[in-house]
Amino acid sequence: KAVRDITFAPSGTSFLSSSYDTYTKLWDVETGQCRQKFSAKGRVPYVAKFYPEDPNIFLVGQGDKKIVQWDIRANEIVQEYDQHLGAINSLTFFDSNRRFISTSDDKTMRVWEFGIPVVIKLVADPSMHSVPAVALHPSQKWLVGQSMDNRIVVYSAGERIKPHKRKEFSGHLTAGFACQPSFSPDGKFLTSGDSEGQSSRVATCSWDGTIKYWD
Repeated sequence: KAVRDITFAPSGTSFLSSSYDTYTKLWDVETGQCRQKFSAKGRVPYVAKFYPEDPNIFLVGQGDKKIVQWDIRANEIVQEYDQHLGAINSLTFFDSNRRFISTSDDKTMRVWEFGIPVVIKLVADPSMHSVPAVALHPSQKWLVGQSMDNRIVVYSAGERIKPHKRKEFSGHLTAGFACQPSFSPDGKFLTSGDSEGQSSRVATCSWDGTIKYWD
């Protein structure tokens, strides 16, 4: 069945795929072989994310509103995070990987301390839309989310997670699509897909006075 998400291990030698066949599979990049597969009693995995501090641990956000923590060595779930009211859309580590933020179809963002299944911060507002994709700025000071009202919203990623209402990005159409935003390595540029099919084009400017439009 269709694959919903893939994520690489920090080493780049393996990756996880999450599929509607209810399995999350661990693949070897070099050989293309499936090393291991994981299934939580038939629940559909929507998104997976390696724990950056330990390649043997990963999180899976599921369609049944739960986030589960797997240990690859034991091939078992060692922790559950169960507070959302809708399917899990994204998982993003921040704060030197001590915390992670989850987004959901319930139109909330929830902050967790890794390993402790208690929400330490709920980000919710009646005006919020679902945020299916999140990216962390290279400085780790900011989080951006692809909001389903055709905006990219910005949040501080310090001790307090709060919206930066004066800073947002708009002008693209993404409603109904989980377009992943992405920062350039130096953090100066933010890119996003667009439902109108212009996702492969980008404009750059240079110190030599030229502006180039890339396809």
